[in-house]
Amino acid sequence: MILLFLTYQLKVAVLVAVFYIFWRLLLANETWHRLNRIVLLSTALASFVLPFCVITIHQTVETEPITVIAPTEEMPMTEDAPTTAEHPAITAGTHPADDPELPFDWQLPLAMLYIIGVLVVLGRMLLSIRRLHQMRQESEIHPISADCEIAVCDEAKTPFSWWNTIYMNRKDYEEGTTALLTHELEHIRLHHSQDVLLVEVLTALQWFNPTIWMLRADLRTLHEYEADQQVISHGFNDIQYLHLLIRKAASRGGYSLANGISNSTLKKRVTMMMKPQSNRWQWLRAAYLLPVIALSLYASCKTEVNYQSKEEPALVLTEKDGQECIGVKAPVGAFYSWLVNGRLAERGMVREDGRWNVMTYLPLTDYVFTLDDQPVSKDSIPYVPLSSIKEVKYLQGENPRRIELYTKYVSGFSREGTIEWPEEYKENMKAWMFVQVEDAATGRQLSGATVSIEGTDVKAKTNSEGWCELKVPLGSTLKAEYPGMETQMQKIDQMSGSEVKGCNFWLYRPGQHIYSEWTVQQEPKFPGDEQQWITNHVQLSEDVRKEGHLGRVTVMFVVNEDGSVSGARLRQGVRKELNDEALRVVSSMPRWKPALKDGKPVKCLVIKGVSFG
Repeated sequence: MILLFLTYQLKVAVLVAVFYIFWRLLLANETWHRLNRIVLLSTALASFVLPFCVITIHQTVETEPITVIAPTEEMPMTEDAPTTAEHPAITAGTHPADDPELPFDWQLPLAMLYIIGVLVVLGRMLLSIRRLHQMRQESEIHPISADCEIAVCDEAKTPFSWWNTIYMNRKDYEEGTTALLTHELEHIRLHHSQDVLLVEVLTALQWFNPTIWMLRADLRTLHEYEADQQVISHGFNDIQYLHLLIRKAASRGGYSLANGISNSTLKKRVTMMMKPQSNRWQWLRAAYLLPVIALSLYASCKTEVNYQSKEEPALVLTEKDGQECIGVKAPVGAFYSWLVNGRLAERGMVREDGRWNVMTYLPLTDYVFTLDDQPVSKDSIPYVPLSSIKEVKYLQGENPRRIELYTKYVSGFSREGTIEWPEEYKENMKAWMFVQVEDAATGRQLSGATVSIEGTDVKAKTNSEGWCELKVPLGSTLKAEYPGMETQMQKIDQMSGSEVKGCNFWLYRPGQHIYSEWTVQQEPKFPGDEQQWITNHVQLSEDVRKEGHLGRVTVMFVVNEDGSVSGARLRQGVRKELNDEALRVVSSMPRWKPALKDGKPVKCLVIKGVSFG
C-alpha cells in the first residue's frame, strides 16, 4: 500500500512538471491572464486526478480446452512426486527468523518523511491564516459593500487583501488611494484568495516537487497581472499607477497567503503592463493540453489478457461473494423452460444477451445441476461446449432448486418448417406460445392432449409435463382436446409480440363442468374467518416456527356443489414441508358455501394463498 501511494505521488510530480514546462514555453508570456490562470489551476488539479484514470484494454487469447482430471482412488498421486523437502520451489512458508539477512524496508521511512513535509507546509499555511485572523480582530473595520470590507491597521505596510477583506494602514485609508483600492477590490472580485488556498493545499501534498513551488509563485504573479489589467481598464493613468506601485513595493508586508505588492514580481508586472495585447489566436496554444493528457492516459493503459477456450464452456466453477458457484450459460436459439412445482411458468427461446445467454452464477448450496440427466458436482465439472446445449430447464418449488441442461431436445417441440396460414390470418401478428393442459378436477397434467388452432392444420401434442408450443396468430381460437374430457376453446384477442406468451386449459369430464371464480354469479365462500381457521390448524415443527416469516404457498382446489373441497394442488410453492402442510390444511377444510350459476350450486375452481408466519 505504501509503495502504491509513493508511486502515485511520483506520477503526480511528473505530470505537474510536464504541464508546467509546456505552460512556461507556450503561454506564460502572453497577456491572456484569465486563460493562463485557468490553465495553471486545471492542470495542477488534473495532475492529481489523471493517475487514477487507468484505461484497461481487454485482450482475449483463445486457448485449447484443458480437461482437468482430479485424482481418484484408481489414479492416486505417484510416489515420486516432489515433496516440500525435495523441491526448493515448493515451500510451506518461511519465518523471518529463518533469514538472518532481511533487506532494509525503505518505504516506511519515505512515507514518514513525506507526511512530516505535508504537516510542515500545512502548518505554515494555517499559521498565516491565524495571523491574518488576529490582525483583522485588532483592526478598525469599515464596510464598503455587502460582501467586502476594509480593515485599517498599522501592521499593513502596504495594502493587501485576503478573502473579502482589504488590509490598509491608516495613512493609505485616509489618503484614499483609489488605484490601490481598486487593485485589491479586483483581487476579491476575481476570487484570487480561493485560488491561493487551493494551490497551498496542492503544494503541501507535493512539497518535495520544485515545480509546484514555481507554479505557486507564477499563479500569484498572474493574480497581480489580472488585477493590474483591471485597474488600467477602469481608466487610471498607467504611468502614475506604475509610480505608485514602485513607491509601495518597498514596504511589502509578510503575509504569505495575502494578495499584495511584491518586490520580486514588480519588474514582471511593469513589463506585462507595457506589453501590447497578444494576438487573439495565441490562445490556441493552450491546445498543448490535449496531447499531454492523451499521452498521460496512454502511459497509464494496462492490458488485461483473458484466456478462454476456443469454444466457450456452458458450465464453469467459480467463486462469487464468498460462495462456490456454478456458472450456467446457453447459446442463442436454445430453449428454456421454467417450472414451478412441476407446472410450467414460462417458456421461451434463448436470445442474445438475454435470459440464460449471459453467464448466470448459481450457488452450489442452493441448486442441483444435471447434464443430460447426469449429476454435476464441483469435483466433476465437465467441459461442455456452449454450442452443444439445446435446452435448459429451471425447476423451482423445492430446495434445492434444480438446473437441467441437455445436449438434445427433450420437451418434444419443434419450430422448424413453414406454416401455410389461411387468408384470414396471413397478415395478422403471430407469436410462439406455450399452452398447458390440466385436469381441472385433480390438477393432473395431461400428457398427449391435442392443442390446435381452429380453422388451420396447426396442432401440437402436450409433453410429459402437460404443455406444448405452437405459433398462434392474433384473432385465432385455440382448442384443447383429450380423450374422455370435454373440449375447451380460448380466443387469442391480445398479443404483445413477445415470444414468451402462454395460456392454460383446465379440462373436465362430461357432465362435471368446473367453472372458474370469474365465470360464476356468486363465488364460493368459506364459513367464517378463513385465515384464522388456517392459522389455528397449521401444524409445523418447533424448529420451522422459529424461522419466523416463512412465506406464502398458493394452492388451487375445487369447491363442489355440496361445498366439499377436492383436487387440492400446488400453484406456487415455497419448500416441501410447507407445500405439504398447505395441501393438508386445505384438503381438511370444512364445507364451503358453494358457487352459484343461474341460481344453482356448481363446481368452482378456487385459488388461495396460505401464509406461514
